[in-house]
Amino acid sequence: KNGCRIGGEQSGHIIFSKYASTGDGILTSLKMMEVMMAKKKKLSQLTEDLHIYPQVLVNVMVKDKAVAQADADVQAAISKVAERLGDTGRILVRESGTEPLIRVMVEAETKEICHTYVDEVVSIINKKEATR
Repeated sequence: KNGCRIGGEQSGHIIFSKYASTGDGILTSLKMMEVMMAKKKKLSQLTEDLHIYPQVLVNVMVKDKAVAQADADVQAAISKVAERLGDTGRILVRESGTEPLIRVMVEAETKEICHTYVDEVVSIINKKEATR
């Protein structure tokens, strides 16, 4: 939307895709100092308007991650939630790289909204998983 080439996670990983494909604390510190110097502002001033949305993450145990992730009903549920969230949040559903899990994460304006949408998708994954 804004042409940014930066990503981050609540765990603290910040990724600058122009420079690296993984989080790098030293690079993050240097980039933040660069912005502070360019804007002539303290970090506290730069983050005054930052709004952090609540986030809910649920891990769902599955037999086959790829099959569960690609399931048409699961994809439809994800699309439906994404459409309802619009610009007021986001949904991310992905396979774990290390465990037989599908991770369902929603960020939204309230924790209640997050739980509602996560529960919808998790319920469909569990329902489909029971028939496999």
